[in-house]
Amino acid sequence: MKSLLSKIILAAAALAASIGTTQATEWEAIESAADVTVYIDPASIRQRDHRAEMWALIDYKNPQMDKTGKQVLSDKLLYQFDCQAKTLAVVGSSAHAGPMASGEIININPDPPQLTPIEAGTLAYSMWKRACGALTAPKK
Repeated sequence: MKSLLSKIILAAAALAASIGTTQATEWEAIESAADVTVYIDPASIRQRDHRAEMWALIDYKNPQMDKTGKQVLSDKLLYQFDCQAKTLAVVGSSAHAGPMASGEIININPDPPQLTPIEAGTLAYSMWKRACGALTAPKK
């Protein structure tokens, strides 16, 4: 349990540090629908052993209710992927009043990460392929 708590604290610290950065992020649209666009930051991909992390951004066309009851126009999420087991977990997230993670930070999510299996053909699968890249390529 202590290990999980340590990971949550580290993820929250990394999230807080990244939210405050002024570095311009080159978001790449990975999926779009009438009411939402999902972006990834390819420059944020970090691979180690059989794991990878990557930032994603969900940009809403219309305000959405956050779990705090406030309206948000975007969510920024840090995904951690187990490239071998094909699972993901959100290890940090923030909800923003403005589009593209701008404006007031409404909420920083301290919830413990939950492993989610990744199914082929889904948005999560596309993100897994991008984040894990060479780690999932067949061996020659």
